[in-house]
Amino acid sequence: MEIKGLCLSERTEEYIGKKGPVKQVMVTVIDQAPTGIRLTQPLDYALSPEETATHAGKLQDKPITVGISELYVFGGRMRCRGKLLANGAAPVSK
Repeated sequence: MEIKGLCLSERTEEYIGKKGPVKQVMVTVIDQAPTGIRLTQPLDYALSPEETATHAGKLQDKPITVGISELYVFGGRMRCRGKLLANGAAPVSK
């Protein structure tokens, strides 16, 4: 599943996980599907270490496309796992 949306916020999140401290860059995405059939709630996406190295600090207020492979609830919010497919108008290199 793909979400074409707007990155509302980009933040660093730190917490203690099962395997120790976790630090990750989270982006909040609001669906802006051109069909008009959209998710009603924003969802959070954690950038992978590779995505963080190239895209951290550059996504806020930009259109992005996220390929979603899994949806889950974390701390009362919807989160997704997957891959960043496009940043703005440019596809993300593989």
